Amino acid sequence: MNATDAFIVVARTLHFAACVSLTGVFAFECLVAGRTLRANDAELNDAFAPRRRLSVVAWASLALALVSGAAWLAAVAANMSGEPLGALKSSTIAIVLTETRVGKDWLLRLALVVLLGACLIAWKRRARWSAAVGWVAFGLSALLLVTLAWAGHGAADEGINGNIHLAADLLHLLAAGIWLGALVPFALMMTAVQYVGDQGAVGIARAATRRFSAIAVTSVGVLLASGIVNTLYLTGNVPALLGTPYGQLLLLKIALFVAMLSVAAINRVKLTAQLDAGARAWQAIPRLRRNALIESAIGLGVLAIVGQLGILPPGLHTEPVWPLPFRIDPNALPTGDKILSAVLVVGVCACATLVIVAIAGRRKWLLGASVVGLIPCVAFAAPPLRRAIEPAFPTTFFASPVSYGAPAVARGAAIYAQNCAVCHGADGRGDGPAAAGLPIKPADLTEPHLFAHNVGDLYWWIGHGIGGVMPGFEGKLTPRDRWNVIQFIRAHAAGVLAKSVGPKVTSAAAPQVLDFAFEIHGAQDTLSQTLQNGPVLLILYVRPVPDARLRQLAAEQRRLAAGGLTVIAVGPTKIRNSPSGGAKLPYVVGVSVDVAEALALFRSAGDGGETELMLDRNGDIRARWTASGPRSLAPPNVLVADAQRAARFAVAAPNHAGHGG
Repeated sequence: MNATDAFIVVARTLHFAACVSLTGVFAFECLVAGRTLRANDAELNDAFAPRRRLSVVAWASLALALVSGAAWLAAVAANMSGEPLGALKSSTIAIVLTETRVGKDWLLRLALVVLLGACLIAWKRRARWSAAVGWVAFGLSALLLVTLAWAGHGAADEGINGNIHLAADLLHLLAAGIWLGALVPFALMMTAVQYVGDQGAVGIARAATRRFSAIAVTSVGVLLASGIVNTLYLTGNVPALLGTPYGQLLLLKIALFVAMLSVAAINRVKLTAQLDAGARAWQAIPRLRRNALIESAIGLGVLAIVGQLGILPPGLHTEPVWPLPFRIDPNALPTGDKILSAVLVVGVCACATLVIVAIAGRRKWLLGASVVGLIPCVAFAAPPLRRAIEPAFPTTFFASPVSYGAPAVARGAAIYAQNCAVCHGADGRGDGPAAAGLPIKPADLTEPHLFAHNVGDLYWWIGHGIGGVMPGFEGKLTPRDRWNVIQFIRAHAAGVLAKSVGPKVTSAAAPQVLDFAFEIHGAQDTLSQTLQNGPVLLILYVRPVPDARLRQLAAEQRRLAAGGLTVIAVGPTKIRNSPSGGAKLPYVVGVSVDVAEALALFRSAGDGGETELMLDRNGDIRARWTASGPRSLAPPNVLVADAQRAARFAVAAPNHAGHGG
């Protein structure tokens, strides 16, 4: 972290703390203190002096918000302009304020600060307007707080997901302000109650505590719900949560939040009850004040983490370095065990939730029943989950930064031949020249089990070796070389598996064709872009060119297009003309030699010179026909029906990672 980033973290933390405090002051005044004190004697009103003590906190928070906000804006301007923070020009700040969205947002926030200052002046001087002014100030301070969401990751998303994420951010900030920001005012009120020292004051403490407790419970519920939404959008999976700096800080934030809940639970379950217990009430009041201040201190730690999170990329967009030597792979379980594990995990979560409810509601019978329910859930869930445990490595959840395409496969083929074929064999079947002298036969890289391993596992094994038999190539191959080899191995294995795909579309696991670039009608295109429009019939042929088949499909072009099917024909060379007459063949595209050689992996020597592959929108091979097959090539009406079946397969979600190495 450089000096400017550290400055931004400090400024963000202080600004969030100031805005949370402002919202909390007015939330406490409007929702707790104002209602509680209006019906009580002047003695406590004078002792508490809400207009004096709360206004001091509010003025201090407003000043801190103004100063920290200006510092944050200056640091952002320095980052945008590239100027050193210490030599930042006023003209640069003026440009940022007037010509960027960030600057316009901060001008709005400055206007809100000015209006809040006016409210504070009126709140102190106009007692008869205090309630109305307090509500206006509460609204303005809440607006000041929630506009911080525009500076967060949620504002960067677009569409419906962006709206949901931003809404969750807004609610998260507002709930944090009402609960966390009101803790210091609550502690001040407990101090005033203790100072007065009569039974009327105890009644005030009891009423205020119950009001504040109800508000806190609601805020915690909103924080939990919005926090879950934010976590899904910003990390999205366990590897991103455990293996990225963003996710690890988020876990620390969650741990501090749980600590706050624990202190709050003591207040609600134990100390609030003591307020009804006569003499014991005087012991509970200072403890309530102390615990509120402890919660505030922990909350400040949470805000410090929020300040740090703002300058980090979300975990979902960062390559996770897995910290554990194992992982749980549900795909390793049979279907029955998967269902049983899912049901039992849900049962564990439900019982754990009931435990929390039982503690909060002081229901011992529910607590006992929940604990008893946890025992069989854990006992039955443990065996199948244990069978799903697989070895893991730091790179296990890496995604390849090298795309699964013809260029990578061509480069990987050359690297494989030079470094790997001596053991694994030219065809990848583990029968290379050096294999006979090894204590353990090299792995067959054409078996389906290859695709059961994460590409991150393959990357680790190529770099660090396996079990002392396979050497590591980290010192010999660059990270990009290793990823190219992986893409070649995957393409080669997919080509072998493709030969077992039949002429009927099924939902079975399917090998994937690599992406490639081609030229058609003088324009450049790629297979991946074409697949966005629907399924593709990929025709791979050798000489003689299947002129009759291509003409047959061209005659049915309207029918095929109406069925959502695109046809692409790729031959062994760049030649796109008919051998007779010079007319261009329909559907034939121009490709490079590398593409033609890479796609040849998906043909077999005995295909009669032509293989046709039905690809779904993911590029997975759902059906296969050959010119020499028992049913030969599919007629157009079958192709249309199969294309409609292939179109029903969901498009795989994009992988946001991909920076391994």
